[in-house]
This record gives sequence, structure tokens and C-alpha cells, in this order.
Amino acid sequence: MSTILVVHHSPTPATRGLADFLLDATRDAAEMANEVLGSEQRIDVVEVNALEPDIDQLQAADGLILGTTANFGYISGALKHYFDSTFYAVQQDKRGLPMSWWIRGGYDTTGAAKAMRSITTGYEWQPCAEPVEFTGDIEPHHEELKDMAQAVVGQVAS
Repeated sequence: MSTILVVHHSPTPATRGLADFLLDATRDAAEMANEVLGSEQRIDVVEVNALEPDIDQLQAADGLILGTTANFGYISGALKHYFDSTFYAVQQDKRGLPMSWWIRGGYDTTGAAKAMRSITTGYEWQPCAEPVEFTGDIEPHHEELKDMAQAVVGQVAS
């Protein structure tokens, strides 16, 4: 069995809706992959609250999607906490982990995007889909989010 973690901090109704949309898209993609792969190679999608890091859970992950708001030019404190709590425990073992992320900002995502690239490079994780980084409404980005979810699932399935 393979596992994709969707680790996010979604404190507002808008970002909670975004997280739910992404989770549904990832689960739909995993369900389609499971039909092809059969029961022996099942892919499960697990939602993770960034404020509740679990090193064993991350160690067992085969793919990862991260999600955050852009706050004051940076990622959310909750996602930073997740990174701070897991880095030394998993950095050596999880090199090359296929992953991507979404960032939603009210006005700008530049600093948060730079931080995500820097931090995930430090982990030596491998982006397998173009991150979805945007401001404003979520709906115009639904296709990008679906594409990202499908790419992560596809990488784990291969």
C-alpha cells in the first residue's frame, strides 16, 4: 500500500474549501489509480493538520501535497511548525519524495513561494507537479489543483 499525505493549514472558510477541493481531487485520482493497480498496490490519501506533525506518518509516506496560506510574506506558522518538527527526523530517509504544494494569498505569494522552494529543497524532496500559487478566488484554479493532484498520484502509482 502507498500513502499520499496532504499536509495543510486552512484556517479560513476559503482555504478550508480549497483544502477540501484538493483532497477530493487527490482521492478521485487515487481511486482511478487503484482501479488500474488492483488491491495489492492501493494508494490511500491521508489528510494531516500541519499543527499535528507525526514523524512516523511522514516516514511512511510515498507522496506529499502541502498547502498553506501566505501570511505576511511567508508560509503559515503552522506549516513552518510541521517543517521544524520533522526535518531532522526524516531528511535523510525521505530524499526524492514526490511532492507539490498550493499557496493561497490575499495579496501576494512571492515570499511564501520562495520559502516553500527553499525548505523543500533542504529536505531534498522532488517536485513532480507545478505548484499552484495564487491570490484571490479559488475557483479559477480548480483545473491546476486537479492537475497537481493527478500528477502526485501518478508519480506514486508508477
